[in-house]
Amino acid sequence: MTIVLLKNAPWIYTSNPADPLIKNGHVVVQSGRIAQIGRGDAPVIAGADEIDCSGCIVLPGFINLHHHFFQALTRALPGAHRAASSEWLVRHYPVWSEINADDLAAAVRNAAAELVLSGATTSADHAFILGGAGSQLPEAEVTAAAEIGLRLHLVRACLPNIGGDVEVRLRKLMGERLDALITPESGLVAQCRADVERWHDASHGSMLRMALGPSNLPYTKPQLLSDFAKIADETGCGLHAHYHPRQAERAQCRTLLGCEPIDFLERSGWLRPGAWFAHCTELDDGEIERFAATATGVAHCPRTVLRLGYHVPRIARMRASGTPVGVGVDGAASNDGGAFISDLRLALLLHRCREQHPLEGEQTWLTPEDALRMATSDAAAILGRDDIGSLRVGMCADLTAFNLSGVEYAGSLNDPLGGFLLAGVSARAATTIINGRVVVRDGTLATANEQALARATNAASMALLARTAVHLDQSS
Repeated sequence: MTIVLLKNAPWIYTSNPADPLIKNGHVVVQSGRIAQIGRGDAPVIAGADEIDCSGCIVLPGFINLHHHFFQALTRALPGAHRAASSEWLVRHYPVWSEINADDLAAAVRNAAAELVLSGATTSADHAFILGGAGSQLPEAEVTAAAEIGLRLHLVRACLPNIGGDVEVRLRKLMGERLDALITPESGLVAQCRADVERWHDASHGSMLRMALGPSNLPYTKPQLLSDFAKIADETGCGLHAHYHPRQAERAQCRTLLGCEPIDFLERSGWLRPGAWFAHCTELDDGEIERFAATATGVAHCPRTVLRLGYHVPRIARMRASGTPVGVGVDGAASNDGGAFISDLRLALLLHRCREQHPLEGEQTWLTPEDALRMATSDAAAILGRDDIGSLRVGMCADLTAFNLSGVEYAGSLNDPLGGFLLAGVSARAATTIINGRVVVRDGTLATANEQALARATNAASMALLARTAVHLDQSS
């Protein structure tokens, strides 16, 4: 494998507490691993692929803990610009029900390209439209992500039910076509186990790992969570789902199961290392403490909080308790963007908007280094990985570099970490390397043609919306 030599870097952020920031340094990448990292002039290596990092900050590749790649086909959907979560779902579910394998492949390529162009090297994708037995969607996703070069944690998810007013409204709108959206219960667990056994690779440096989970907690089908937890026990895969929980959800759980949602998670074996939940916008103190005690992780998706009007989650309280917290982009329909660094910058600031609490005042606000750790080493720990998330000899060569020499950063470089996150506006990395492979070079995607990807995504999106319109007309 070609040796890659990153030289002339003014700053290297390692996410290693013992030596977090190296000034005027270099990195040597060989055989997909970091072979050398240090200060001063780079060694002379014959035949190395040299990348000049003058003006750049080099960092570990960012780790995105929550996404829905398929939503790249439904950005800024007409009629949903001002929709809160329930109305937003009613607008989107009929479209998502029409997604086929070719559509999904186009969406995955686009989403993966946006991530690597913005410094992310690993991403979890909560793919709850993958369907049941016989579906071609999982293979389409795995193949498309590999084409771009993204390190993938695929959440082999499902939609066991929708529930509430949303399902009633969708039934009136979609008729029998709604049944194609809800994952068939028959054979679901067996299919999920088969997919995990086929694709989950727990080896050091693995490019594909799996997790399981529904979109939302299935209070009407409680055995499903226990079944997934059993598969995780036997295979080592992860567990992931959305979780807020709102008052209506709490009431439903008490009515159906006689307990609180957090108790349901515990009984089902879902409070554990290797399990993480997206959003967690309405956790109380006791729930936060139970997450902390069990090393259960949280994926904070800041732009979705603003887009859909969620409560601002208690990030400072979570981190103070010891709850592991990372950052997620979330789906392109609840973000409308897909650049990880943009969400990381927002995550640094959004939690400051909460009504002040004695334990959540200014002294607990995230620092730039806190946010960077959340996006790197902390996120790696949530995913159960010790081979990514920091720049050290022997770690996987997942790294990114951003050029700080432009006017948008001028005046901030006395603190390069603060300048990068607080002053910066550019969402495009100069360089991204994954497993030793250069996937972004000079700010341009190296593994595919960006314009061709955009054309394919636009074509798939337009065709999808046209099909949806036809079927909705037929239903009515």
